[in-house]
Amino acid sequence: MEIQELYQFDAIALKAKLESRELNISEVVRHYKAVMERKNPQLNAVVHYIEEPVNTDGYFRGLPFLIKDLNAVQGHPLSYGSKVMEGFEAKGDDEIVKRFRRGGLTFIGKSNTPEFGFTPATESVHLGFTKNPWNNKYSPGGSSGGAAAAVAAGMVPFAHASDGGGSIRIPASNCGLFGLKPTRGRTPFSMHLNSLAVSHGVTKSVRDSAALLDLLEGPQKGDLFATPAKEDRYAGISHDNLGSLKIAYMADFGKEMPIQTDVQRAIRHTAELCESLGHEVEIAYPDFDLHRFMDAFVTVWVVGGALAVQGAAKMNGVKPNDQNLEKMLSTLIKKAEGYTAMEYEQARMFLATESVKFHSFFDQYDVLLHPVNSKSALPLGCYNGEEKTIDEILAVSAEYAHLSPVANVTGQPAMSVPLYWNEENVPIGSHFTGKFGDERTLLKLASQLEEARPWWQKYNEII
Repeated sequence: MEIQELYQFDAIALKAKLESRELNISEVVRHYKAVMERKNPQLNAVVHYIEEPVNTDGYFRGLPFLIKDLNAVQGHPLSYGSKVMEGFEAKGDDEIVKRFRRGGLTFIGKSNTPEFGFTPATESVHLGFTKNPWNNKYSPGGSSGGAAAAVAAGMVPFAHASDGGGSIRIPASNCGLFGLKPTRGRTPFSMHLNSLAVSHGVTKSVRDSAALLDLLEGPQKGDLFATPAKEDRYAGISHDNLGSLKIAYMADFGKEMPIQTDVQRAIRHTAELCESLGHEVEIAYPDFDLHRFMDAFVTVWVVGGALAVQGAAKMNGVKPNDQNLEKMLSTLIKKAEGYTAMEYEQARMFLATESVKFHSFFDQYDVLLHPVNSKSALPLGCYNGEEKTIDEILAVSAEYAHLSPVANVTGQPAMSVPLYWNEENVPIGSHFTGKFGDERTLLKLASQLEEARPWWQKYNEII
């Protein structure tokens, strides 16, 4: 049973309605489950349904939530979008899931992801492709594509997402959501992939994202990086004292990479909006070698990815092979085995030294604005891992997703803000990178942009 008025509320507004007893949490949960039942057969955003008692404790007072199917929820499947994990159920919650539980969230499902989250399109052969709710011919992005499609379509008010190379920001861009990748160490992180990946969420509003960050903030036992200092809670953050920022702007990355026309138009639109709000915007480019940087990133990503796949398969008591993995990942493991320890360490050190150059750029600027991807949402099937080897997958990414992994390597906070829809009514987000540890400035800027160019009315088109 759907309640039409709920579509106009973000999670913070729903929380207020629950506190004032204008709404009952049971009817709110029933509403979102009804929307999921109606929408999911078309979008394939949710791959496992969860039936648990409504969580009545915590900040969010039982609001419905999705966990990405790369994280363990006790007693429920953990499939990583892969046949190799068939039949596996998690024996406990991982740390991220524990923190969401303590925050009062009610889990109603697990969101779709590409196999082991390794592509920026959610095209799991085992569990099916996820479609973009704005235009079903296109991908919602990945790897948090199931989460983003579900939130944009109104199946949940917000959802868990994670990002090891753009996997929060890419689907947020493609689905018209706000997506913040926190600073490395701000939230608990995985040891895999050289600690490139972080968890957070995708939301419709900036303030929902800030409140989720408060739930996750802080280290877990064994974290190798210190949690960056913060002044206060992120919830309730205001842009009133933001002041004038110095924003570096690059729509084409210095001609090093072709950027699609509608993407350039979207970023130019955002740059002009920032100027109109009193910020100083100028064209500037960080002094580092993007292409060598990405080559080194691929080395670290491939080796770390292979170890992650092998570790998960061992957990399920099976060996990864050509029959239980997509071609993409079976060839990734073979590629990883071809690297020497020396080559891996050279790549890791190169990324570390180039990151210093990138950080130095922020001695002159508060924020860097550029496209999330070089193209808008890709047609479904571009990343089909059953048909493509890892080298073919990487060739697609080289023309699409070269920009977003930079912030994963440098560890800086970065966000996609939904300020533009192209002629096919597909969203194109604007990417902002901030100084290390400075989520506060990004959230303030995003809040200002949200007020100046509100995007909330757009969701009514796809409810």
